[in-house]
This record gives sequence, structure tokens and C-alpha cells, in this order.
Amino acid sequence: MKIGLVCAALLISGFAHADEAVYLMRDGMLPVPRAANGYVVEVVRGADSSARVRVESSVNPIAAAGTYAEVLVGLRPAVPDGFRLPAELRTDLRPEMTAWEAATSVLEWVTDNLELIGDDRRPQDAISVLGRGGGRCSGLANATAALLMGAGFEARTVSGLLVEGRRAIPHRWVECRLPGAGWVPTDPTLGWWIVTSGHIAFPDTVERAPRVEVVVPPQGQLTGLPRVGTTMVRPNEGAELVCRLAGSLGAGQTIISLQRGSERRQAVLGEEVRFADLLPGRWVLIAEIAGRVVERRELVLKEGVVHSYVVHLPFAPPEEVGS
Repeated sequence: MKIGLVCAALLISGFAHADEAVYLMRDGMLPVPRAANGYVVEVVRGADSSARVRVESSVNPIAAAGTYAEVLVGLRPAVPDGFRLPAELRTDLRPEMTAWEAATSVLEWVTDNLELIGDDRRPQDAISVLGRGGGRCSGLANATAALLMGAGFEARTVSGLLVEGRRAIPHRWVECRLPGAGWVPTDPTLGWWIVTSGHIAFPDTVERAPRVEVVVPPQGQLTGLPRVGTTMVRPNEGAELVCRLAGSLGAGQTIISLQRGSERRQAVLGEEVRFADLLPGRWVLIAEIAGRVVERRELVLKEGVVHSYVVHLPFAPPEEVGS
């Protein structure tokens, strides 16, 4: 249940769900600019057939809208000849679901029923992969896109490279159009609705990878994402936290910080402050007056819920408050 009225607050540190990496590439096919929900590739070509490539990925909540019933009344995407949704998946998909829930059910089915086979030399088309229960990353992407289209969603595969450490390998993933959110990337070999700044989109299948120099490596912002079993999930809705003040305002400026791993949100607290689009999970709340910690508390925030918390500040001036 959503609760509480909210006043404006001055945020003094920024959004911290994004990860970026920078690469120099030469001697081969070069990547292309691309933008999707939570994913951006910028390409600046040089005069010597090289390119400087910046990739930004985000695990911010997707913010898809609408119901699956609304998806079903839209235009039906084309699927391969002879393709049908598995009976179990057809049963799982219900019109009253949200569009995000229905598409996520497709991704869940892929995780539960298809195996990544890195050295698979057999055909990687959707029907072949579904028939034998697994394939390479390209086969999983082809099968996932076909299943999403069979369920009524627009979907397409994306070819490119995946940078792991200092190594760049050919890879393929999927984008699905969700109402209200546009094209949303998802990598069936990694998690649901997740790609990283190590995913670099190309115009076609990469037969021969260019030379790749990692200028700024991916930092990895996936820790702390919600999980279903062992699978990481980028949520559709974030959590919100409304902090209210109980105590003296005369003791000095009050700073409220939220921390989750390396991520930090911070705001000046008046009578009330709101933190929005927080990833669900465990956060540490810290209240400071003039640099002194007066409250520290662990909070568990839930997806799509507005949480309310009262910060109890002391009436004593900061120099009399213990850490």
C-alpha cells in the first residue's frame, strides 16, 4: 500500500544505478550507436577506421505499463513457420497479468527449460533449440525472441560482442518492446531484463571481432539485484522511501544517506524527504548532523511499495551527541 504525502527535497548526490565502459576498436567490423531502455551505445568514428565506443547500462526499474490483455489485442508479430508456444507456457500466461509479468514469465520459462551449451555446433534456430532443450548464446536468444513473439510481444535479437575482462567474444541477446517502456534489453544467458556495459551492439553477427582496447572497464552494477532462485532480475518498479523528521531542527543541517554496496543516495532533510526508484532489497539509512552520525538503521525495501520511516533526531546540539 502506498502511504504518505511528500514534500520537495534538495538532492545533493545523483542517480547511481548506471555503469559505463569505454573501448577503442579497430581492424574489423565496428559497432553501431544504439539506445534502449537501460542501455546506450555511443560510437565516435576515427579517421583511421577505428572507433571510440562508450557503453552505458542501467539497472534502474523498467517502468513498463499496461496489462497482458492489452498486448494480446495488438498486432501479432510473425513467428517461424511451425512454431507454437509450449503448452506449459501458454497456461502460465494470463490476460490479467501486467505486460511485464507476462514477458518475464517467458524469460523464466527459458531459464527453467533451456540450457546454455557453449560448444554446440548444431543449428541455432529457435525451433531446433527448443526441440533439443539448449544451444549457444545465439540459439538461446533466437528461442527467447521467438517465444516472446509467440506470446504477442514485439521482440528482436541483437548481435555484438561481450567483453569479459580483457577478452571480447561474439554474443547475442534480445530486446522486447514493453508498453510504456519501449525496447527493453534482456540477455537469456545472464539474467532477466539485464545487459551490462560489456555488451556492445554491432550491425550484424560478428564473424571476426575487431581489436578491442578496454579504456574504462565495466565496473559491474549487478550486485544486490532481486533474484528469483539464482537468476538476477531487473525490476519493473522501484521502491520508494519517505523519511519524516521527529526532533529538533535547531541542531544543524540534517543529512540523510542511503547506502547499498557502492551505491549512495543523499539528501538534505527538512520535515520530509523522498527517495524514489530504489532497487528493492537491503539498504542502510544513516542520519548525520554536522558530520556526526545520530542514527543508523538497516531497512528492507520492497518493489512497488512506498515505505515510511521516521528519523528521531536528538534535541541536543551536535557536540553533545555521541557517534
